[in-house]
Amino acid sequence: MPLLTIVPPMPGAERRFRPFVDFVHASGWATEFVRLDWTGPQPNFGSTALFAQVDAQTAGRVVMGYSLGALYAHLGALRARHLILGSISPFFLEDDDEPQRWMISYRAGNAQTPADVLVGALEDEQMHRRASAVRDFYQRATYTVVPGAEHELRHPNFLHAIQTALERLARSAPDGQADG
Repeated sequence: MPLLTIVPPMPGAERRFRPFVDFVHASGWATEFVRLDWTGPQPNFGSTALFAQVDAQTAGRVVMGYSLGALYAHLGALRARHLILGSISPFFLEDDDEPQRWMISYRAGNAQTPADVLVGALEDEQMHRRASAVRDFYQRATYTVVPGAEHELRHPNFLHAIQTALERLARSAPDGQADG
């Protein structure tokens, strides 16, 4: 069974993501969460310690992050086999209209990693700007504007878009092992 490694957006995400995890399991994938040492307020804009923790646990893996989890995956999963980035949070150096942000560029990711970038059609302009910039950053990326979806991972169209990516990855994996 292929493995999807999920980067949590905040402490306690495992509980809140239970319906999503059940959906992924029903799609024929096993799941695991990256274990992070959450210190200080979250998000902790003054620290980049989470990024190294993500990298250490995601090398060679199919990695999914949503919202802040997508930001952590983008900047941390530098050796991942594939990224699925849903509604990536606009908290980068380039996001001048966001008063709270890391002083690190979205270009600090690994442009060589294949990526699926998704954003809800009804999300705000800033989310679309950041999602399209991140899409353009990756050398091999698919980009999906999820119809009818706001910033909600459990939206049926978001789930369908993720399922489409997982099915494609499972078909393209050597020996059926999408977890590398």
